[in-house]
Amino acid sequence: MSNTDRVRAYYNLHRKCFSVQDYKTGLVIEHTNKLYFTNAMFVVRKSGNDRVKKEGRKNVHAFVNGIRQSEWVTHPNNHIHSVKYNPHTMDFFQYNRNIDGFPKWFEVDRHWIGSVWLNIVNGKPCIYADIDKIEKMSAIPLNEEPIKVIKDETCIKRYYDGGGFSMEFLRKKRKQIKNKRKLFAI
Repeated sequence: MSNTDRVRAYYNLHRKCFSVQDYKTGLVIEHTNKLYFTNAMFVVRKSGNDRVKKEGRKNVHAFVNGIRQSEWVTHPNNHIHSVKYNPHTMDFFQYNRNIDGFPKWFEVDRHWIGSVWLNIVNGKPCIYADIDKIEKMSAIPLNEEPIKVIKDETCIKRYYDGGGFSMEFLRKKRKQIKNKRKLFAI
């Protein structure tokens, strides 16, 4: 498997393990108890989620897409959060974060990309992800000046001391997207 081969993984309820699918063909190529992904993203198909809520029966509609790494890399404890998904009560994956000493669940940003660790512990799936971008963003004081600002025709990127960044998409890009949606609706 090369470093550019994307796969998708989901928890197999019948085998009590993770099934790994080829991203292009959709064929299951492996069953395993331990996976490590880079450039990963969480995907939930809305139609499958709606069907679970309507029928009360689970189906395969939630995945982790990413580049599978052959070696298991132990995750550092900082910025790693537990992730879960329950199709009966949630619309998307959620991660656990301690706020004022109390655990609270937040929805994972649908555009988030990072590293994901999947493994089976006592017959149950455990998912961990490095949701560090969110932590860095929230740690940026609003009055702090950026160390670097990059502008182009679609967005403004501001980089802050300590690795934080913010992006502001300009009105021009929003207008382009709005116009495309109008064209597709016709």
